[in-house]
Amino acid sequence: MRLKFSLLALFVLVGFGLWWGGSHSGSVILSPQGDKARQELPYDKYSFERLAQRGGVASKIEVSGSKFYYWSEGRRISGEINYPPFDYAQGLRGVVVMARGYVEKEIYKTGMGTHSAARYFSEHGYITYAPDFSGYGESSPEDENALGARLVKPVEILDLIASIGGDQPIYLWGHSNGGQIMLSVVEIIGKSNYFKGSSLKVRGVTLWAPVSKPFPYNILFYTDEASDSGKWLRAKISEFERDYDVFEYSVDRYLDWIELPVQIHQGTGDESVPSKWSDELAKSLRDKGKEVNYFVYPGTDHNFKPGWDRVVGRDVEWFQSL
Repeated sequence: MRLKFSLLALFVLVGFGLWWGGSHSGSVILSPQGDKARQELPYDKYSFERLAQRGGVASKIEVSGSKFYYWSEGRRISGEINYPPFDYAQGLRGVVVMARGYVEKEIYKTGMGTHSAARYFSEHGYITYAPDFSGYGESSPEDENALGARLVKPVEILDLIASIGGDQPIYLWGHSNGGQIMLSVVEIIGKSNYFKGSSLKVRGVTLWAPVSKPFPYNILFYTDEASDSGKWLRAKISEFERDYDVFEYSVDRYLDWIELPVQIHQGTGDESVPSKWSDELAKSLRDKGKEVNYFVYPGTDHNFKPGWDRVVGRDVEWFQSL
């Protein structure tokens, strides 16, 4: 099964979540114009504006062997931790927080999608944290609504960053769908007074073949192999748009918020994320005056083969320069 089809499975699940069940909370919120009130809906709290106000919520990180655990949105989240193979108190260069791409639950094991890069980073002096995300590994079950399960992922990263604390520099890494998660995170960090006012030292983000297109196009792109060519999914998106402003959840609308340096890697042989997406992302960031390094790898696939060593090596060099 091609990776694109695996990604399709993720986005079809997201489409299922667009039917959010009609549940409402008892709060009332105002429109941005302040002239009309409506009932607050379950996922208003995950809009980028609201997440910027929220910031991160720290919890104690528990470590057991190669696994770590922390709390986010009332859920216990598991993940893989890697330490440098030496007395890192003397040579620690920082911390890398990692967000993997999509992996089917039936085959997922802690560390899938991140382990190889995490091992490389740890061998070069970095502690790495790669959360499983809710519903995966030993984590608590994810939101019953697939949309909620998707929208909470940046929150789980924000809370992990807050939980790490300390004075070590923190670097962010995201691949594929994890790249979109990390792009969301750096946008929120750039706007959030919580992160601006803390001692946390988030230095930059590296994105490997990120899914960078806005909702709902980033979902509809992967419906070409659906039996109904996406008809059912388009209907569910329409239902969602009746209640929510999709722009409040779309990464393309908040690029202005980014204040951290960004590094992007893209292979031209990638069959899951079109290289033009990363071309356009890099151009948009540069046009907005953001600090961007963009590397294109002729012929490499979604996992940067051949030439993976060159990609991960560039990240280490970049981390050390920030």
